[in-house]
Amino acid sequence: MSGSLRYKNPTICEYLASQYVMSVMSPLVRSRIESLRLNVPELDEAIIRWSESVATLQENLPEKQPSSHVWKRIERSIFPPSRKIMVDKPWWSGLVFWQVTGVGASLASLILVVALSTNVSKQDMSLPLVSSTPSYTAVMSSNSNGVREIDDIRFVVNVYQKTEAAPSRLFIQWSQRKPRVNNASMHVWAENQNTGELTYIGVEPNEAKVLALSKITWLAVSNSSHLIFTKNESKPTENNTLFSGPCIQLGSWKSEAI
Repeated sequence: MSGSLRYKNPTICEYLASQYVMSVMSPLVRSRIESLRLNVPELDEAIIRWSESVATLQENLPEKQPSSHVWKRIERSIFPPSRKIMVDKPWWSGLVFWQVTGVGASLASLILVVALSTNVSKQDMSLPLVSSTPSYTAVMSSNSNGVREIDDIRFVVNVYQKTEAAPSRLFIQWSQRKPRVNNASMHVWAENQNTGELTYIGVEPNEAKVLALSKITWLAVSNSSHLIFTKNESKPTENNTLFSGPCIQLGSWKSEAI
């Protein structure tokens, strides 16, 4: 496939769009993508879809007041210890002023969004996560009569690779705007990106949001194009499929691959 045509491939467009929107690209690669989207409508549309999806998730995040140590870290980053702060600085240049203004609130919200997208609070988990950054993620939408409703995003799946201290795990985070209604356990499947073969990953218990993965199920997820959630252990069909979504790898993107 020629260099110009491969960027019109839906899988490549989705992958590049996810990397671009989540800001995990190097400045050089990001600049290249910004040039490509001007000439490749498919890539531009994929970036817009991902931006809208992430914006929806951000809107669903609850408002939280950052703790005092977060503000101290911000202050240290703005005023390093080696830099002296003038005592007679204007009243509006102090950090306290920005804490109580809309600008301060916006900055705090941005910090919370980044923190929540890479770390999950202990109250929402029965088991600790193995990494602060997921290796794979999937935006899950509802299915109706075998058709995926791409605008009806219900939850996000993040998959974390194992470490020496913990196994690989699959974590589910539901949208606050459209919270979970059915408390019945769901069954997880992975569709191979090359063969389309379906592999059963396991049952997602309704009392927990973390599903441990074995070596076999981890490999199935890492080689998948889509994740599928069904209401029973039978293979996905139009009747038993509840949710589905593309599985995107979030590893480092090499500039030479562009």
